Amino acid sequence: MSNSNETLDDMLLNDPEMVESFVAEAKEHLESIEDDFLSLERQKDNPDQTQLDKVFRAIHSVKGAAGFLGLSKMTELAHIMEALLTNMRSGKILPETEYIDSLLAGVDLLSTMLQNIQLSNEVDITLVHDQLVTYHKKKAGQKKADEQKPAKKGPEKKPERTEEKKGKKKEAPLPAGKGDFDIHSTVRINIDLLDKLMVQAGELVLIRNQHLLTVDESNSISRSIAHRLDRITSELQETVISTRMQPVGKVIDKFPRVVRDMSKSMGKQIQLNITGSNAELDKSILESLTDPLTHIIRNSCGHGIESPEERAKAGKPKKGLISIAAYHEAGRVNIKITDDGRGVDTQLIRKKVIEKRLKTEAELEQMSHQDILNLVFLPGFSTMDKADDIAGRGVGMDVVKTSIEKLGGSFDFESKIDEGTTILLRLPLTLAIIPSLIVTSGNQLYAVPQVSLVELVSLYDNEILTKIERADDHEVYRLRDRLLPIVRLSEVLAMPKLFDRVSRAEIAEHYYQENRKIRWQLLKDGKDESSITLDKSLNIVVLKVGTSHYGLIVDEILGTEEIVVKPQHSSLKSLGIYSGSTIMGNGKTALILDVGGIARHTGITLAEKIMADHEQELMGEDLQSVLLFKSGPTEQFALSLPLIRRIEPVQKTDIELIGDKEYITVDGVSTLVLKLENILNVSPIEQHEKMFLILPRNLTRPVGILMSSFIDVVDTAVEIDVESYQADGLLGTAIMNGVMTLFLDFYRLVEIIEPEYFGERQVVSSDISAAESEQAGRLLLLEDISFFRHLIKGYLEAEGYQVVDVKNGQLGLDQFDTNEFDLIISDLEMPVMNGWEFIKNVRQNKLLKDIPAVALTSLDNDESRRRAIENGFNYYEVKLDREHFLATISEALGKKKTP
Repeated sequence: MSNSNETLDDMLLNDPEMVESFVAEAKEHLESIEDDFLSLERQKDNPDQTQLDKVFRAIHSVKGAAGFLGLSKMTELAHIMEALLTNMRSGKILPETEYIDSLLAGVDLLSTMLQNIQLSNEVDITLVHDQLVTYHKKKAGQKKADEQKPAKKGPEKKPERTEEKKGKKKEAPLPAGKGDFDIHSTVRINIDLLDKLMVQAGELVLIRNQHLLTVDESNSISRSIAHRLDRITSELQETVISTRMQPVGKVIDKFPRVVRDMSKSMGKQIQLNITGSNAELDKSILESLTDPLTHIIRNSCGHGIESPEERAKAGKPKKGLISIAAYHEAGRVNIKITDDGRGVDTQLIRKKVIEKRLKTEAELEQMSHQDILNLVFLPGFSTMDKADDIAGRGVGMDVVKTSIEKLGGSFDFESKIDEGTTILLRLPLTLAIIPSLIVTSGNQLYAVPQVSLVELVSLYDNEILTKIERADDHEVYRLRDRLLPIVRLSEVLAMPKLFDRVSRAEIAEHYYQENRKIRWQLLKDGKDESSITLDKSLNIVVLKVGTSHYGLIVDEILGTEEIVVKPQHSSLKSLGIYSGSTIMGNGKTALILDVGGIARHTGITLAEKIMADHEQELMGEDLQSVLLFKSGPTEQFALSLPLIRRIEPVQKTDIELIGDKEYITVDGVSTLVLKLENILNVSPIEQHEKMFLILPRNLTRPVGILMSSFIDVVDTAVEIDVESYQADGLLGTAIMNGVMTLFLDFYRLVEIIEPEYFGERQVVSSDISAAESEQAGRLLLLEDISFFRHLIKGYLEAEGYQVVDVKNGQLGLDQFDTNEFDLIISDLEMPVMNGWEFIKNVRQNKLLKDIPAVALTSLDNDESRRRAIENGFNYYEVKLDREHFLATISEALGKKKTP
């Protein structure tokens, strides 16, 4: 207690900041040591002394501060915990389960008292305290009562330590444990202050947006100030958002305790693996994740993982496995929860659905496996006959899914009987300021969060009349041979009630008949509908909900803007199609659309059944996405979509000639403009007021290819022909949509026009001898997509390497029967045998265990990287930064050749 004999109430009244600081620090201590206790339990025969020191230090700190503040019950409980830990540190006892149970119970009770510090001295600690005393006496011998319990009033009488009674001298300074940090480099800030700062940053974003609309582009000073304001505002916004970011571990690192307690209570053996605890999310999102994640984990323990006896009968290890992996991907944080349990029984789902009269037998027969699995999201649905306390406690998975979608996230669910279940949550980093697409319907503005945006499609003239089809009770659009369900925003806004089959069918029929009348009139007038010009366009915003997609028809697409999210009015919450509102740069209000909410409101089936047959046809083909475009009027060009960072609309008047080269400013940076006729023997580019600049990935130098018009984006398995037409800067040709198409090598085009860009590295002549190639290195390349196989092989052969290329892992293994290689380069996702299985087989061969191997993949996440390295790859490269890739190859071969 403090020297002035203040009561706790006095301390709370006179120095609330000190009490608040104590509570925050104590919570940090207790949260950080729970995992350490569980770790010590697992290594009970040989405990880590550093972890023992850390938990002792934490409890010691809590006890000392609690005593100073007059928190007698906390001091008393922490003291006996400290005494038990002292025996562990000295080796008198080991961290066996009974001791860890009692210490964890003490942590829980201390945490409870911290929730209401003012009433903490009234909490009954008898049960937990006495149990700890019993365990302490069991090993340390009986002690006097006044040595075990500090006085409840007056200054704390510090009890003698066991070490001091034996003469072991004063206790040495405690070593710094795992998780300690320099308190001088941090400052504690009230969350309300951060919230206020976030609001102010949001208002500054609005002012920035409004100012950019009024900038006089012809005035260089005004333009410069606007660019600086834009840059500083963006940097400030990112910094403020980062202050609210917290590691996912604050939530998921609590689950080892949940899994441990549940497995003990149910007589199961369950191991929990956690990766990616450092991935960060906004505090508000993170706090909202606790309940849904807890529900999922409890479900996995209670209903997913079987008993040891069941698992043994099924030929599984007695110990079940639950994994939680968090990782960044495409500007979001993904959290994947998998278990190797019994999986979800679709037959049981069908039975329960029929019992509850939610679907008919006929409807179920038309549903795919995934459709039936998704029925678990029906409100109130459960495969259990009655609610229990083990998993959901009567709360359905629909509540979990809805809570994730309210955060702007998505919920994907896969399960196979006897194999297990996988749940993937995709979450935005923050909800405060989000990039959005601004659209209109009627005279109202709406914002669509860009995290849900896939692409934009515009139909013109006769396409408006012919491209929208009917399938059952839905309107659909055939997008690159895939049927996309269509929703019209104007119809959603006109119908506050949920759509059903009748209303969907009526809407589809209405627009079909409307278009039919126009086409019929054209026919009567003797006109060809293919040549008609309509004074309008049809704009489709392609959106994703989980792994499924649908198209939203809007009146107009205005562009993109960073918006500040404002809470929606209470009168709109019941509609379910809005997630908030925002103030635009022009001062107008825009409602933020809830993409998942619109899907639920309209009841779209996402055309999965319609597409099943077509998807089956495409399975096994090495498809790639290719952009087809025009430069001049004659040729059709192609670029692989994964190599393109973005396509920027530009005005031809903004292109400046400097010397013999042309430049344009993109994002405040001067960017070199490549015109294909200046490099290749092709027709000059067609000049339009609005042009497009293709910006590549993985080039540090700002360079772009100028194009005149889009043709299409297609998924194709085309083989590139390298014989029919050859030119430096081309990979080859292929027939696409009946037209000879030139496939461009972006890196080589840049190298031709800017040879100094790649520094001293020079491309080796293509007529290098076989002996010289053998000396440079013999490489095995595994890649299932023909475009990338050809592209990568070309880069390697240009460097003088000898390359053997195959389509999958099985063909790769066959190569070792007749060939020797200096290096392996392998894709990961391939048919027949994937890259992970391939390298695992390679490493099991004693003759091949030391050959260097590079994983070359489009998968850019920590989980894939970890799995690749664990299975035997030495390097991990993401497709395709040519210079970095070639440097990695050189490094790998250099290490192999070094004695």
